[in-house]
Amino acid sequence: MIKWIAILSEYSRPLTTPRSRGIVFSILIILVFALAIVACGQSASAPAQSVGGEAGGEGGVEAALVTYSDAAQGFAIGHPSTWTQDTSFTNGVNIVGGDDWMTLEFVTPTAGMDLMTYAQHDVVAVSAIFPGFKQLSLQPSSEVKNAIILGFTANGTSAVTGKAFTAHNERYYMPLADGRIAVLTVVGPENHYDREGVRDIALTFKVTR
Repeated sequence: MIKWIAILSEYSRPLTTPRSRGIVFSILIILVFALAIVACGQSASAPAQSVGGEAGGEGGVEAALVTYSDAAQGFAIGHPSTWTQDTSFTNGVNIVGGDDWMTLEFVTPTAGMDLMTYAQHDVVAVSAIFPGFKQLSLQPSSEVKNAIILGFTANGTSAVTGKAFTAHNERYYMPLADGRIAVLTVVGPENHYDREGVRDIALTFKVTR
């Protein structure tokens, strides 16, 4: 490119002949094409930018996670930064974001009952709580240590618009060293269901005492 500029400088002196004017014009055309090729190359190599946001105004579970800690109950868990705590919930925590919400609660199973048996029995209770309940899966997690996941859909009504929607929900059963089970339920409209986002919330859970 420097070479072309030097040549152009040489011919930038007063142009007195048709030949010299023609040479400069040709150089200008070549220089324009060269710059266009360089610009195209840079555009092609630029990394793609992802566009954030979902249908719900609260950002679903894709919003950046922040940590909620409860020293008295001895646990910490992440939740989307746009969600807020429902302080009326005392056995664990309930955090809400528009039509999305999550609860973390603690239960003590019958002595000798294993985690899968408890989860199977719990399905009956869950089906009574969520209208239109339809079980999708009940299986061990391959990503959250020792956990079992219940996947299900249910009927919901938007707190924002009042319209009906189908919710795609997950419920994690996570065994604790003291024999209790931490039960994490994440609920939200099916149109912005994010399996990885729900998993990431479950992975942040920890006992702090």
